[in-house]
Amino acid sequence: MVMAWRNLSRRKLRTSLTVAGIIVGVAFILVLLSLVAGIDAQVRTSIRALGGADIIVYNATIINPRQSFLLGSSSTLNASIVEEIASLPHVYAASPQLTEVVIVNDTWALIWGIDPQTFDDAAGGLNIVEGRAIGESETYVTVLGKALYDVLNASLGQQVLVKARPSNELNNVALTNVTLTIIGVHETGVSWADRGLYVPISVVQDLTESYGKVSSILVKADDPNYVEVISSEIKALFPETRVVTIATIIERASQFLNTMTVSLGSIGMVALVAGSFGVVNTMFISVVERTREIGTMKAIGAKNSTVLKLFISEAFIIGCLGGIVGVALGSLSSLAVSSLSIDILPTARNVSPLLTLPNVAVSFFLGLGTGVVAGLYPAWRAARMKPVEALRHV
Repeated sequence: MVMAWRNLSRRKLRTSLTVAGIIVGVAFILVLLSLVAGIDAQVRTSIRALGGADIIVYNATIINPRQSFLLGSSSTLNASIVEEIASLPHVYAASPQLTEVVIVNDTWALIWGIDPQTFDDAAGGLNIVEGRAIGESETYVTVLGKALYDVLNASLGQQVLVKARPSNELNNVALTNVTLTIIGVHETGVSWADRGLYVPISVVQDLTESYGKVSSILVKADDPNYVEVISSEIKALFPETRVVTIATIIERASQFLNTMTVSLGSIGMVALVAGSFGVVNTMFISVVERTREIGTMKAIGAKNSTVLKLFISEAFIIGCLGGIVGVALGSLSSLAVSSLSIDILPTARNVSPLLTLPNVAVSFFLGLGTGVVAGLYPAWRAARMKPVEALRHV
């Protein structure tokens, strides 16, 4: 190994350029894997933020669940079907929600109108970090998300002004206002969710003039084995609805992440393969330049395995250096991208690259393996040289 290091040290520029090819590939792969890990963490956190509900029911005209936050009261269901769903066999609880985009003290936010009586049973309640949750008999009170609470620099007991247009809005219609008292703060870890606020559903119905309307229904089964049965019954009874199970969301998210991992990993492997050509080229040049040296070694008794180990050691050192520096560069790049996303787009902070030990290890060993594999054939060629022919080389 010492001799291999000395041989590489004599050709510093060539060795540096060869190692650079692996460094770029390793760093690129680590950043891509970290990005996938960040997305995975965001997806899992977002799913947990949905609460303990097994099923979510939307208006069928909504293309995807996220639209319910943007469309608000324009795509709603009749509140009467909540009780019908709650009465279905194996339904433990059904809780209505009405969502809208509003202005809270001049700050845009999402507002969720909930039924305090059934929300805890259907969704598991809010993760209250300060204050308390909304009581069944309360009306003009609110629980703010931690991020919104910080943005407003609010405090418990303080009042906030909420503005929203009615559902039949015209350009010249004034904003509908309501004053709410802050009684609690909740936190989910999801940026967009923590920028919102929860209120009794009647408040949002008043704000949007959506009386007797809901935008979604959270359903909890008394047994997880009956989730699909309940979903089928709801679809059959209410064809105007779109029924989404949490299990389906998790399955689709996993498929998406697996596809993304393979796709991005393939891109990174292309970069590593390109770096491997540099290793092969460097090793071949080294073999040609040291032909007489190889012949001398063999003439004084060096075995083929000794020559093979020497050149593989050089390839190992190149791969090891590329892996170590590549991991360091990839880690710094991931942290830089993470900081950049927070500064430029605060709502994207949870989809920043996430460094994990497995991804670091995979990236390093890919770099190391690339160096060793790329050096195998040149090393084999060197070991196969005949001493007499090697000594004749000029």
